[in-house]
Order: sequence, then structure tokens, then C-alpha cells
Amino acid sequence: MSLSTALSSAYSGLTTVSRTAETVSDNVANAMNEGYARRSVTTAQRIANGQGMGVRVETVSRAVDALATATRRASGAELGHSQTRSDALVRLGELLGLPGDTGAISSKMLAFENSLRGAADAPHSVPAQQNVLARASGLAAGINSISTQTSAVRMEADASIAQQVQSVNSALKQIEAVNNAIRIRGGSADTAALEDERKRLIDQISSIIPIKTVPRDHGTLAIYAKNGATLLEGSAQLMEFTPTPVITHDMTLASGALSGITLNGRPMPMRDGTGMLDGGSLSATFQVRDVIAPEFNARIDAMARDLVERFQDVTVDPSLAPGDAGLFTDAGAAFAPVDELGLAGRISINAAVDPAQGGDLWRLRDGIGAVAPGPTGDDTQLRRMVDTMTTARVPSAATGLGNMVSATGMAEGISSLATSLASAEEGQTVYHSGQFSILRESELSSTGVDTDYEMQQLLMVEQAYGANAKVISTIDGLMQTLLEM
Repeated sequence: MSLSTALSSAYSGLTTVSRTAETVSDNVANAMNEGYARRSVTTAQRIANGQGMGVRVETVSRAVDALATATRRASGAELGHSQTRSDALVRLGELLGLPGDTGAISSKMLAFENSLRGAADAPHSVPAQQNVLARASGLAAGINSISTQTSAVRMEADASIAQQVQSVNSALKQIEAVNNAIRIRGGSADTAALEDERKRLIDQISSIIPIKTVPRDHGTLAIYAKNGATLLEGSAQLMEFTPTPVITHDMTLASGALSGITLNGRPMPMRDGTGMLDGGSLSATFQVRDVIAPEFNARIDAMARDLVERFQDVTVDPSLAPGDAGLFTDAGAAFAPVDELGLAGRISINAAVDPAQGGDLWRLRDGIGAVAPGPTGDDTQLRRMVDTMTTARVPSAATGLGNMVSATGMAEGISSLATSLASAEEGQTVYHSGQFSILRESELSSTGVDTDYEMQQLLMVEQAYGANAKVISTIDGLMQTLLEM
């Protein structure tokens, strides 16, 4: 080997070692960056005219574990789906409160029932009648509030859908741009940083919609929803959704009052796991808006109807004529069975018993339709009101309850059911969260940075640098000797 060849080889070694040191430094600097994939330098022998001329850097590659990444993304979508449902169910359950808790709807129901008992024991007592009115008003206001908050849950879900659609569209357009940049630079430059950014954007989408990626030419990727919808194939597809700022209980997707999603103009039905975009937080948010919250509201409407009908019954208050409103009304009027939807938001106290609305407290004792006060010691009407509260009735199918229950028992049963549903979904969320954490750690172990390993690499770089530098120094000495001869 000539001195020039040896010098060239040593110089190429220094260049390669320098690039390796740079790569190791980048790895260590980004060790805490979860979105960073470990880089490694691949070298190859330099050959010129059939003769070895040292070493060259062939590629700087990213650590990739396609299976680990795909599995982690699928788990992330399941977690997003379960977490979205769980958050909604927990919030709805909190609106009812736990049976026995102060402020819970079942506690308000029981407090009203007990106030009726107190008034029946002292029918002459005006304070006792005032307590009945206060408890009844508090109960009606509590039911109204639950109905209002349920609508708010639906509106927030609708707004979240719009935000998620915007997020997916933005990420898809950015991935399209990154794909184009990788295609342009493919094979001629280091694209690892671009690939990291693309991975981050794909991860952003994958919790919203379960996806799968397919390699294409020149290092680009196509993206499909797990159930088949094309999200990006060369160019990004456009998802569209029209938010509805105000949602009332009668508004549904089926009626056309609420927006669904289209993908490049094609409707994308959201089903229970079988829709083309189902499986992530997006489809779960549709479930909250169109299924979970409406079913919850139907239970509250059924509870309100049960309460109204108990006191609208002419056998409970003989002073009423058929068609008259009882103690609890539908926005001041008698309740008609065909108008149950949204009743929880309209239930109110009959103005006839409320002095603030021009009514008289004695009507609680003598009957809503009484024309004049009766004997102050007569507890007959109050006892009938106590009895109707405690009478077990067959609950509406909408409540999800199977056994006959009293008014308070219905409130407790609906609250317990809501708590049970929320608890079950929370259990699923905890499971998916644990699974996701394990899979994420598994992926990081294969693609992340191990600083101990990188330090070992630096020691090897130091040794290689010293060896190549020694070769150059030796050649320099030899050439000096030759020149002096």
C-alpha cells in the first residue's frame, strides 16, 4: 500500500468517526425526546480501481420497529375510544350524584318525600308547607339542571368532533408535505428528522382514528383507516363536519339536525365499531353525542314523567279535573304523554301553590284545585301525596330498571345505574391505559436511545479516532524522513 493510499484511508476513517460522533451526540441530546428515533451510522468499504481506499458513510438510519409501532398505535386508539366514553359517563354520573350524598338527585327526592311526611304530621303548620314547597322547587330545579348539563355534554362533544376533524385534516396535509420533502431528498440526504416529524403527525391521528400505514416509493407512506377508508394516498383526503353550536334534546343525526362526517364528500357513518372511521376517540365522541347522552337524558325524562304523573293523578288529588296539572307541571301545563322528550328540562312547580307566583300554600294541604281553604288539621291530601311517593310503579323501559320502584327508588336506581356504567367504562380505560403504557415502553426499548450504549459507542469512536490520527501522524513522519533524504 502506498503512503498516499494509507493517508487517504486514514482520512476517510477520521471523517467516518466524526460523523459517528455527531450521530451519537444527537442521540444523547435527544434521549429524553420520546418522538426521537435512535440514529445509527452504516459504513461500507471505499473501493477505487478495485483497490480498498478506506471507509465511507453509507447511510444514517433511524431505528424502526414497524410491528411495535403499529401495535402501540392500535392500543392508543382503543385507549382514546375508551377514555372519551369514560369521561362522558363519569361526568353524567356526577350530575346525578351518589345516592346518599348531599346534593344528589336521589337525596333531593328523599328530602321532598320527608317534607311531605313532616307536613302530613302537622297539616296546620305553615313552615312545614313552606318546606314542602322549597323541597319540591329544589327537586324540580335539580332535574332541570341535569337536563341542561346533559345538553351541554352533547354540545361539547359536537365541538370536540369539529376540533378532531380539524386536527386530522391539518396533520394529513402536513404529512403530505413531509412525504413530498422525503421524496425530493430520497437517497441523496439524511431524512431521519423528516421521518421523525411524520411519525409524530401519524401518532396524532392514530388516537383519533385507528390507522395503518403502507410504504410507497422513495420513502413515502400512504395512510388508511383500519377499517379501510383512504386518508392519504399521494395527496391528503379532506374530512368535513359542520358543528352545531346549540343542540336541543330533539336534535338527532338521523333527523338531519346534526352533522355527520364526510370524507372527500362521501358520508362516513359512525357505527359501533364497524364504520370505516370507527375505533378511536372520534367515533367515541359521536357515541357520546348521539347515543350515551341521549340515553342518559331519556332516563331523566322518564324520572321526571314518573314524578309528574304521580301528582297529576286525580286519585291522588281529587280536586283536579282530568287534564289539570298537578303539583309538578310540564312548563306550567299538564303533561301529555306524547311530549316526554325534554320533560326534565321543563318540569316546574304549579304556580297555584307558590305565593311568589300568586298561589297559596294551603293548596298543598287541601288540593291544587281547591277553591277555598279546608280544615287546618286535615292531613288527608298530604297523606295521599306521601303514599304516591312511596307507591311502587313499573318503571319506563328508558330508565334501564327492571323492578317496580317508588319515586325515590327510581332516582336511586337511575343514579346507581349511571355509576355502574361509568365504573365499568373506567375499568376498561384503566386496562387500555396499562396496555398502552407497556406497548409504548416496548417500542421505546427498540427505537429509543440507550445512553449507556451510546457512551460505549463514544469510547469506540475515541479509540478509532486515536488510531486513525496515529496513522496520519506516522505517515507524516515517514514523509518528512523521505524529504530529508
